Amino acid sequence: MAGDRPVIYLIHGDDELDISKKITVLEEKLGDPAMASLNITHLTGAALTLDALRLAANSMPVFCPRRLVVVKGARERFSQSDAREKFFALLQQVPESTALVLAEYSLLDEKKDWLLKWAVSAGKRVHVTACRQPRGGKMVEWILGQARAQGGQFSNQAAALLATLVGEDTRTASQEIQKLLLYVNFSRPVETEDVHELTPDAGLVEDFALVNAIRERNQRKAMSILRRELAQKEVIVILHSIVSIFRRLLQARDVIERGGGKTDVARELKISPNYAHHLTEQARPFSLAVLSDIYHRLLEIDEAIKTGKMDGEVALDLFITEFTSQR
Repeated sequence: MAGDRPVIYLIHGDDELDISKKITVLEEKLGDPAMASLNITHLTGAALTLDALRLAANSMPVFCPRRLVVVKGARERFSQSDAREKFFALLQQVPESTALVLAEYSLLDEKKDWLLKWAVSAGKRVHVTACRQPRGGKMVEWILGQARAQGGQFSNQAAALLATLVGEDTRTASQEIQKLLLYVNFSRPVETEDVHELTPDAGLVEDFALVNAIRERNQRKAMSILRRELAQKEVIVILHSIVSIFRRLLQARDVIERGGGKTDVARELKISPNYAHHLTEQARPFSLAVLSDIYHRLLEIDEAIKTGKMDGEVALDLFITEFTSQR
């Protein structure tokens, strides 16, 4: 029955990839992708206002059983007491024809966090899911399982090495697994030699040239770098490298915002001091908001390419144009 299903979905945790997958599952439940796209709204950053949220949540679905509204960062956006009360009132009025997702990219504490405490007390109308990154030996199991799910294999030693290199970062690990399975053409298990060959220094071969061009708003330079890369690599490999770089920059900027330096970046991100130094220097000129916008836009592009909604080269061109044109 329609009345038995949740209206609000609070998905929180430090496993960004798992959160993304759960949102994708909800999108797929809308049915035909062509029709579903007319019924999905994403709100984040400056676009996330109470008026925008109210309009999106109360709009009727078009040729679909429900609308899906995905909200990222509501906890920070509506943290002030007056905004919080208005936000709660709005959530109580969301119709059953809408599925409203509140995505929070950190693990919330039920005893301390205002949003999670509200969600737990709201009853069956709200469904809460925690997405935790696999840690220690569980990361090795996760890598082995992901490889099997993609139709390939890792040796236990190769999985352990990759886990050591990428830490608890499932998004980067997933990209590396895909790259390594393509490298062995799914014809044999990935071995430690393959991981050493393709995944040096924490799974990232950082060439910040493209990042610098985007930061400088130098569209011609950024396009030139992209064309050079496309002549040597597959689109998805380039995209995954860019995603990895901006994920790390976002993490480093978060450390800086909390008063940390390169030593703190190295410790929290579990990377080498030399890499932490370069990462910290690259992150400083960006604001946290800009990095967050870029990173989430890249994830949208990644999803669009994988689902065939966008051509890879066109998507990267549009990404560069979008962020080098901003002032």
